[in-house]
Amino acid sequence: MANVLRYTYQIIGADSSAITFDDVDAAKGMMDFSEWDLTGLSPVYSLEDSDTTLVVTIPFANTADGRTAQDAFHNNMKDTWTTTGSIDGSTINHDFAPSNKFTVTSIKDGEVDLNA
Repeated sequence: MANVLRYTYQIIGADSSAITFDDVDAAKGMMDFSEWDLTGLSPVYSLEDSDTTLVVTIPFANTADGRTAQDAFHNNMKDTWTTTGSIDGSTINHDFAPSNKFTVTSIKDGEVDLNA
């Protein structure tokens, strides 16, 4: 398996519970990922948790260059890029910050396992 980043998003409704998405396209339509630079990447979108969580999985090559690209993407994601969500055009006040976790296949000397 290649190096992978996995980000999860929910939109919290007025009743403080996560809304249920009709499908992946509807979920993507409620999220604004315009600040993300996905050039050359192939993100995979899916729904989990009874369709209340949009999952964005981004694979990277299982090489040193892939790991470097993964690190750079995640650092931009957590430090620079934002994601907002809305229902019916009204912005929802919710923290869409990504988790600070990687899914990696190996830990090499000098690397930090953010899952630890």
